[in-house]
Amino acid sequence: MVLQLVTDELGFEQKLKVAYSAWARGDTLALVAQCCEDCEFTLVGNAVLNPHAGLRVGIAGLTEVLAHFHRMFEVREFLIEKIVVKGEDAFVHWHSSLMFRPNGRVIDSERCDLIRFRGGLIQSIKCFYDSASMAITTGRAQVASADARTSPSSSVGLKVS
Repeated sequence: MVLQLVTDELGFEQKLKVAYSAWARGDTLALVAQCCEDCEFTLVGNAVLNPHAGLRVGIAGLTEVLAHFHRMFEVREFLIEKIVVKGEDAFVHWHSSLMFRPNGRVIDSERCDLIRFRGGLIQSIKCFYDSASMAITTGRAQVASADARTSPSSSVGLKVS
C-alpha cells in the first residue's frame, strides 16, 4: 500500500497522528493500513449501553466497527491532547465532539487509548471513555428524574432504556 510506504520511516508518535487523523476523517483504509492483520480493538464498556463496546479482532473486525461508528456519528471536532510512547507501548489522550446522526444530539467525548505496536504496526488498541454519557446521547439510557436521584432507595442517577 502506498500509505505504508510513506509511513514506514515514521516514528510511533507520528504513526499515531496519521492513524488518529484517519479516524477523525472516517478514512478506514488509511487507519487499518497502520494495523497488524491480527490487530485487536477493544472499546471498554457495556454493549447494552454502547453497541460499539467489546473486542474486535483483525482488520475485518476493525473495519466493521469503524464503518458502523462513522455511519452513526459525525466527527465535528477532534483534538489529541497528549501522546506518550515508551518502547512499543503508547498512550493517547484525546477529545472529540460527535453528533449522533439519528437524533442530532452532540456529545463532547474524552478518551484515553492504550496502544501496543508490533513490527512497526498497531497490534492492539484499548479505548477508555465515558460510556454513560455516550448511552445518554444515543438514547440507550436516560438521566433519572431529580426525585429519583434524591430518593434514599436510589443509588444510581442513570436509567437504562
